[in-house]
Amino acid sequence: MNVPAFGCLAVVASVVVGAIFTSWTVFWLFLLIALTVIAFMASSPAARVAAADQRAIEAAQRDSANAAALVKPPVRNLKQVAKQLLEELPPLGSTVEDAIAACMKRLRHQDPQPFTVRFSKLARTHVAADERILGLIVQEASTPRGAPLLAIITDKALVVKDRGVTYRDEDPEVHSGEGGFVRSGERLFFFDYHTGLETAVAARKLAASSRRTTAAPSSRPPERLIREARDAELIAVEWMRYLGFDDAVATPVGADGGIDVVSTRAVAQVKMEGKPTGRPVVQQLHGVAIHEDKTGVFFSLAGYTTHARNWAQTSGIVLFRFDHQGAAEPVNAIAHELLAAADARAER
Repeated sequence: MNVPAFGCLAVVASVVVGAIFTSWTVFWLFLLIALTVIAFMASSPAARVAAADQRAIEAAQRDSANAAALVKPPVRNLKQVAKQLLEELPPLGSTVEDAIAACMKRLRHQDPQPFTVRFSKLARTHVAADERILGLIVQEASTPRGAPLLAIITDKALVVKDRGVTYRDEDPEVHSGEGGFVRSGERLFFFDYHTGLETAVAARKLAASSRRTTAAPSSRPPERLIREARDAELIAVEWMRYLGFDDAVATPVGADGGIDVVSTRAVAQVKMEGKPTGRPVVQQLHGVAIHEDKTGVFFSLAGYTTHARNWAQTSGIVLFRFDHQGAAEPVNAIAHELLAAADARAER
């Protein structure tokens, strides 16, 4: 029994005893004895330890209450986080594999390897060469057969692959703030559900306002194995930039209208076929170039027919032939002049 409880009991007992014996002397004597016992209990080591423990508990409770009242959750500076993301991700012009690998680390998926391969393939076919990949989305079991939805966020678009359909959304609907999300058609991607989505969206806006043109390379593009048509298009981009079309980029698959590389001053087409390119195909490129008032440049793996070479020379179309290692060689006089000028710039 603690001291306060014993004190109360002693006072009650004194009153009862005094009433029974009807004597004030007995009452005061019994009360004095009780107070003496109370004083002894209060001064005992056990009582002092208990009192100290109680004071410590009360102090801890007060400190906890004060800390809860004073400490507020840190305010998240979304712009600063987005800026940090742009600084940490591979720069513009890096390989698709490097960009996807960096984003997969941020996604922190429990089984990254299969998705790394899928995202890399998706980016190689539907992300332009001048786009920065900022974030990835995996939405599990989006179809009855369990195939996940995949989406890539770049500084220019949202690329979505779902239910066998792949498309680019150049202007997805974005709702910021609490409960924010990105809408693309009927598809919703919530910030709270998808890791890093809100940061990627903020970085997309920040990157779009600070885009810079890639400088022309100071040497010929290094040789690189061409395995598929997209490889050839990306190598053609490197050659176009070396030739002086500094802002050349590969067009996304399915949205090129026959044009594989574009810049402000030129358009280019790439053919990776087993037979020489004929005159009708070269004429089609010439029509686009005339309509857009640009230089037409053609890259062909198998070379050109005689009619195609003769027609290109008189119409001003630049013809290059490339091999499976990505090495390009000029085919007509215009191409020789363009390459010679690029080599001269590189030497300076």
